[in-house]
Amino acid sequence: MVSVQMYKKKKLKPIAAVAFLSMILSVFLITSCKETPDTTLEVTVVNVNGTILSDAKVWLVAEPTDTAHNPIAVKDSALTDASGKAYFNLSSFYKPGQIGVMQIKVKGFYFGLTGEALAEITEEQRNQVLLQIQ
Repeated sequence: MVSVQMYKKKKLKPIAAVAFLSMILSVFLITSCKETPDTTLEVTVVNVNGTILSDAKVWLVAEPTDTAHNPIAVKDSALTDASGKAYFNLSSFYKPGQIGVMQIKVKGFYFGLTGEALAEITEEQRNQVLLQIQ
């Protein structure tokens, strides 16, 4: 004859249930509040000798090829600082979940000298480009 034992089902104590639910909620809140990094562009402006140029004017120009489906056009400008760098935050030009590379034309001007470069912008990264003007 086989004997079968019956086990009583134990109820979770209210404190244990609250602690478990609090832990689950905490993990959910921590992971869902993760801040995404900014999409930035750092432009370093130099002359033909490689000398950094402060107070150079830098323009960003990007126009989509399909304005019917993508009306975003980037037009921004800044002056370089003492280290020859101009900084741009491009996060507002990306939609959440959007992937891919955006290309932006970078133009520079410094006392009659000009130059252009093409920058490839990757979302949520610190992008850099060297702009030589002559």
